[in-house]
Amino acid sequence: MAVIPKRSIWRDARHHWLAVTAAAATMTLAACGSAVGIDDATLTSSTAATMWLVTTGPSPANTIVQNLVSSFEKSHPGDTINLDFIENQSYKPDIQLAINSGAAPTIFWTWGGGTLQQYIRAGEVYPLGHPSWLSDFLPSSLDAVTYKGQVYGVPVEGTQPVYFFYNKQVFARDHLTFPTTWNGLLSTVATLKEDGTIPISLAEGDQWPGLMYLEYLTDRIGGPGIAGALQSNSPRAWANLVVTKALDDIQDLVKAGAFQNGYESLHYSGGGSDALLDSGKAAMQLMGDWDISSILGSDASFVNSGNLGMAPFPTVPGGIGKTADLAGNTASYVSIASNASAAQKKIAEEFFADELTSQAYAKAEVSAGEVPVTTGASSLFAGQSLASYDTTIYNSVRSAPSFQYSWDQAMTPAVANTMLTDLSEVFELAQTPAKFESLLNAEVAATS
Repeated sequence: MAVIPKRSIWRDARHHWLAVTAAAATMTLAACGSAVGIDDATLTSSTAATMWLVTTGPSPANTIVQNLVSSFEKSHPGDTINLDFIENQSYKPDIQLAINSGAAPTIFWTWGGGTLQQYIRAGEVYPLGHPSWLSDFLPSSLDAVTYKGQVYGVPVEGTQPVYFFYNKQVFARDHLTFPTTWNGLLSTVATLKEDGTIPISLAEGDQWPGLMYLEYLTDRIGGPGIAGALQSNSPRAWANLVVTKALDDIQDLVKAGAFQNGYESLHYSGGGSDALLDSGKAAMQLMGDWDISSILGSDASFVNSGNLGMAPFPTVPGGIGKTADLAGNTASYVSIASNASAAQKKIAEEFFADELTSQAYAKAEVSAGEVPVTTGASSLFAGQSLASYDTTIYNSVRSAPSFQYSWDQAMTPAVANTMLTDLSEVFELAQTPAKFESLLNAEVAATS
């Protein structure tokens, strides 16, 4: 049975958006025009809503949305949605250009977080108010598109929390169970080292894999409020004892020899870090739930045999964060441009309410390898090849007290770039926690 890789757009685009967003932010109106590959008539249509979505090429996810649009147009005679898929590599500058020129599509794809908030503060995004249909989404899935109590977008496609994935055969060989505490993790690392096994596979050549450790450690030590202060660019928020402790813990893990030789240059794309895990050379890896399909694509027998384990990030002694707290990509989103006409906004809102919250859409997502964020979707995984994993993911998102949105998405591009670059230095033991915090506070001050 062919299995569709989950949410590949997120995995392929996560670190690319930082560079193109920073470049696009320097554009001026003098350089504006229609987005690459987009028909000018589509941009200026006043009789139909327009929608731009990101794509990496033909996929079941694209087909699902096309079917949704067709279904909506049939049930809403006279209402039309002109749908365009924009290649991932050009989407960020294209949407920036369209928004700057006042020619934004009615509905546009967004990753939420810092970039969306920039558009919101500029008055470019339409607030949805408090319609009853928003309750059809799991509450934690809306945090990334909520600003000052208003919701500015809704989920499209599935959720991507981060977990520890581990090789059950390796753990069984060394008579280990997956650790539930940070001290237990350090002890497990020591045992695996003695056995000659790489404890943790890390692709820090991409920088963002290391960030997941900082996200979870700050939560487990100080609770979710720390991330909120950092993401809101509060003055000197990085000079926080919780952040310092989290960075110290990261360096303790490095000094314990938790990661493979060359971890600082290994990249996730191409399956390098996955190959260490499924081959048994490494025992575990901290990664988003897209890793299930990534490993399935390269070593289906490893997944199908049940040897891929999945566990939450451990607790930290004395910390106040809960084991059920999550970090990762809460979802992908679509928002409505504030310059759309009243008729276009009405079409967009009805499309959100009637199609994106529907059980039919959730079922189609599951068939395409997605984990929906709508309520009542738990029964849809039965019979799917990844049912046990997807059910665990869905239930953990549904019950999560907090779901931190990935920091490199939630923060402004300038801060995110500095954070990723300097955190890699922390992982390489080339920068102290104090220096890291000083550089981030300076970046926040310079961009606020």
